[in-house]
Amino acid sequence: MHETNLHLEPNEASDLCPVFDRDVLDANGWDRAFVTVLDESAAEGAIAVLGHAHGSEPGEGWTAQRVHARPTAGKGRTEDAEACARRDGSIYLFGSQFGKKAGPLSARRSWIARVAESSLAEALAGGEATLEIARMRFGLHRAVNEALVEAGVDLVPLGPAAQEAYIDTTVAIGERKSKRWAGRVKPLDHPLNVEAAEFRSDGRLLLGLRYPVTAEGHPILVELDDVDAIFVDPDSVPACSGVWVLDDVGTEREPAGFRGLHTHGDDRFDAVVGDLDAPDKGATVLEDHPQGARTGSHHVRFALPATGAGGRLTSELVHDFEDVRRVEGVVVEGGHAYYVLDEEGHVALRTLVLE
Repeated sequence: MHETNLHLEPNEASDLCPVFDRDVLDANGWDRAFVTVLDESAAEGAIAVLGHAHGSEPGEGWTAQRVHARPTAGKGRTEDAEACARRDGSIYLFGSQFGKKAGPLSARRSWIARVAESSLAEALAGGEATLEIARMRFGLHRAVNEALVEAGVDLVPLGPAAQEAYIDTTVAIGERKSKRWAGRVKPLDHPLNVEAAEFRSDGRLLLGLRYPVTAEGHPILVELDDVDAIFVDPDSVPACSGVWVLDDVGTEREPAGFRGLHTHGDDRFDAVVGDLDAPDKGATVLEDHPQGARTGSHHVRFALPATGAGGRLTSELVHDFEDVRRVEGVVVEGGHAYYVLDEEGHVALRTLVLE
């Protein structure tokens, strides 16, 4: 395992996805490049590109560069970028749809954005990328909650602390302040924490939930049918279909949620799974479910069937990080697995040579 420390401000990095075709890589002297997102910034300030110098050893030759982006709407009105994914020449960014650790849920975290890779390349050369932001105002929260109910998934019970902090308080704020999103969060909902995203081969989007998990402690994926339709009408509730559960990951004693996703194509995926929230930071989720802090980070691999609208899945273990926590994303390329870690004071990129 090789490790490189990358210094970005702020240093709260999440997720990882490949970026750029060969011509852009060659123009920058790179053999590969990844996007990561920084969750302490608004969406337009959340993008960073990690480039690897052509011919350098796996743990050497990495550079990190913040990308300046101009939002088409909602400047400064988004926060908490937690996931990114690549499709058809664009990079998609996703807000967590969650709230701060003490609640309530935040409409500033309910968003999806996209940026053309060509625009990112221009920004690296000194220009400014154009970022299209769709502020969803809990539309995705509504859609995923309804999909979980329709699928009949038995979720981990919402404890009294999270019920009050995330659901009851949010409902009350919406009603008292006559928010546009009032009614989108309902008393029987679960709060969502989206921390992983990746596209299926047919263009549907898989959202990996860090929370909630099933009552047995297994992580959950929910399919979003048409992510591009959200940019046409951000105020609509999007269509969600399949709900998938990794049946052999996580237990009641050590529940596991998704932290990152990467696809090889053909509906084959690598994933990072881990704890339900960061321990020792006053997380309301852990007040109700202290066992959610026990789970270490693991890299697993699984495939989705070509047909079907949800169900149970099995996986294989690729790597156990043991005492290493806060693994936030994964990309597998050329016999190597690359992981981004959110560590105190810096962002770490680790490279594992796969057998």
